[in-house]
Amino acid sequence: MNGPTHVLASFLSGLTYADLPPEAVEKAKFVFLDTLGAAIAGSQAEEGSIAARLARKLSGKEESVLIASDMRVDCLYAALFNGIMAHALELDDGNRYAMGHPGVAVIPAVLALGETEKKPGKAIIAAIVAGYEAFGRIAAAGNPSHYHRGFHTTGTCGTFGAAAACGNLFGFDTSQMVQNLGIAGSQSAGLFAFMSNGAMTKVLHPGKAAQSGILSALLIREGFTGPDTVLEHKQGFYAGYADRFRPERITEGLGEKFEIMNTYTKYHAACRHIHPSADAALVIRKEYRIEPEEIESIRVRTYEVAAKLTGGKEITTPLSGKMSLPYCIAAAFAEGEVGLGQFSPQKLADSGILSLMERVEVISDSGFDKLIPDHRCARVEVVTKSGRTCAHEVLDAMGEPENPGTMEDQLRKFKGCTSGVFEPNRMDRLIDSIRHLEDVEDLTDIAELLRKGM
Repeated sequence: MNGPTHVLASFLSGLTYADLPPEAVEKAKFVFLDTLGAAIAGSQAEEGSIAARLARKLSGKEESVLIASDMRVDCLYAALFNGIMAHALELDDGNRYAMGHPGVAVIPAVLALGETEKKPGKAIIAAIVAGYEAFGRIAAAGNPSHYHRGFHTTGTCGTFGAAAACGNLFGFDTSQMVQNLGIAGSQSAGLFAFMSNGAMTKVLHPGKAAQSGILSALLIREGFTGPDTVLEHKQGFYAGYADRFRPERITEGLGEKFEIMNTYTKYHAACRHIHPSADAALVIRKEYRIEPEEIESIRVRTYEVAAKLTGGKEITTPLSGKMSLPYCIAAAFAEGEVGLGQFSPQKLADSGILSLMERVEVISDSGFDKLIPDHRCARVEVVTKSGRTCAHEVLDAMGEPENPGTMEDQLRKFKGCTSGVFEPNRMDRLIDSIRHLEDVEDLTDIAELLRKGM
């Protein structure tokens, strides 16, 4: 067979650590650390607290760590709840071509199953790369149509990514991987309906994807069967989830271009579509030394998806703030950052920030649309009450592969995420372990560093 499902599955099943270029290995280690940092921070969010409470009620077999707790739970529940935590604060990585977040589905699945199966570091690295590969290719082939149909790629294609990672971890052959993806397709879910009221279902999606990915692989290992053409079948994934798809995008450059290299890192705790504008706002604030009370108006020009998805000003929950470009721009000028602190109940009700938000106008710029998906751009223009005009344009937000930031930036983010949750020296040990992940003999040692009270 030479259909896209089979070709992709053949590659995923055969991928080993020895096949990976050094840059893919290093990227896998970085996204592992970055996602763990996001999950540790997310454990302190309301969504993370709910997840931990429910995990305690449901806990059965003590297989896998529940991040930032004293518990080990069934690996399926560990993946679910750790995935929720990792996405809770909008700090997780993403892929602009895929229009979604691979790490929050793939990493919790690999962590849970890898600990349960006592897998070595090299196997973990290969599984992560395989998961990002499946996510990125399947998602990019169906987007933006998939997104415009109302589906949340992080949940839908995250299920494929998690299943691919787990199948690789189990050493599936091509036939098993084909059917593993088939079962994942039947569990693929996630809707953008959360936008109506800032609901928590957004953060449920990657958790369910991680859990479903493990379940797919476990079922295959027990002899369960799945469809063998889930992607291209006339009643398959793309037929049901997209109006258009590009089958060639699933297979082109396999083994030559690794999707994990398209991963961006977030340095603001908000929807990625907001980041170019936030970067521009912070540059203006710093370079022109503008105080919020001096501002008459702010005009943000950006690409259509960003303007439509994040242009609202109804702030009722932390998530609605993180999904509001006007709020985030106002917070950037008022506070000098768009971090976790800007989405506390106090800040979301701050009259100064909300007043400034009302002076923000968001405009869709067709010129920026022409650069999608290679660049996500924004231009911020500020007019002061004295008549001064200041502007700055961003081609690639900080954290994109073209503008990755420094190692110091990356470590600063991780330590900020983990501060107050774990002792710094414990996190230094975690950083060192993941930097040398290829030398780790058993993932249990790393998982142990993620437990509290140990």
